[in-house]
Amino acid sequence: MIMTGKNIAIFILLSAITIFLTACWLAYQAVGWTGFDRVIAESWGLVTLLDVFLGGVVMAIVIFLNEDKAWRAGLWTVGIFLLGHTISAFWLLQYIFRAQRLMRS
Repeated sequence: MIMTGKNIAIFILLSAITIFLTACWLAYQAVGWTGFDRVIAESWGLVTLLDVFLGGVVMAIVIFLNEDKAWRAGLWTVGIFLLGHTISAFWLLQYIFRAQRLMRS
């Protein structure tokens, strides 16, 4: 199967939703319902969660469009949704350094 931009976006979206729901379920199990319910009850909490989630989806799309191998892009994407945008920052740094090396050679 050839990975087109649309296929990649659908794959990322479905993967992100699955990871997000799994992470929410695990958070509920660890903290209990009251902690997360308090965050969701506040408008700022919901907006913050949606903002982080949207950022993860956008970064995943950027990574899939720029990585040579889909499995490598998938690992970066899973890392973003499990560990946060620190992984996005690491990917951006390595991408910048890789581009600089290519420009020099």
